[in-house]
Amino acid sequence: MKSPQIVLSFNEIMFFFTRAAVGAGLPYGLAEDFGRSAIWIAAGGLDPAAISANALKSLDEAQSTISASQTENGAETVLKSSGEKQLSALLAGPSVCDWISARSADSNKNQYFSVKNVDHPFLLAAAIGALNSGSWEICWQDSGGALCTVLTSQDGNWKTSWDPTDISQMSAAADVTIKSVESSLFKAEKWKGKTSYSEKNRKLVLETGVQVYEAWPIIHSFFSRCLVPSTEESRKSGAGAGLVDTD
Repeated sequence: MKSPQIVLSFNEIMFFFTRAAVGAGLPYGLAEDFGRSAIWIAAGGLDPAAISANALKSLDEAQSTISASQTENGAETVLKSSGEKQLSALLAGPSVCDWISARSADSNKNQYFSVKNVDHPFLLAAAIGALNSGSWEICWQDSGGALCTVLTSQDGNWKTSWDPTDISQMSAAADVTIKSVESSLFKAEKWKGKTSYSEKNRKLVLETGVQVYEAWPIIHSFFSRCLVPSTEESRKSGAGAGLVDTD
């Protein structure tokens, strides 16, 4: 079995991944949302770097964008890129979460959210799971046309419609639909026997740490962009330790 490149705590995941997102060009508020999504992924016993690194690369290389427009069309709210590029999941996830937070005051349970041409669909599920507000079904088709669905719940558990597989490989751009389990469109029967990720995983990870593998150098390279080299002048002005240690 391969060894991890590094083992991190949840606090360290938040620290490194938030700043990595800033290094890739994300505003700090959205970067914090990304950090919380990374913790949710890690709490499921998965490698957050493997699943999220390509989303940072896509944004950094201008393959995806955080410029978007949102419209209402009856019961459907639609979010899409303002141009021809794919929409970054790092913007789409928090946007869906804002809609969920605002939706609680609305009595129409059949309202749903659609995100068009989002670059890494699973990261939407991670953002919604990290929000921990109600139970939601997130659906999209992979590059082969197979239906992929994630079911999140407020108790911290979540399920996937597919058999155990490498989620990091399920990153083709797709249209994603998000609907509440309260909706008449939701069918509970299809979730019987599906792969489940329990809140118990979080307790285990708290004890053993988050194991991060080959994609860690990508995360760290973006994180490193936020570091400022120290100089003699910066140390004299108060950065880092003082010239005389009086502690």
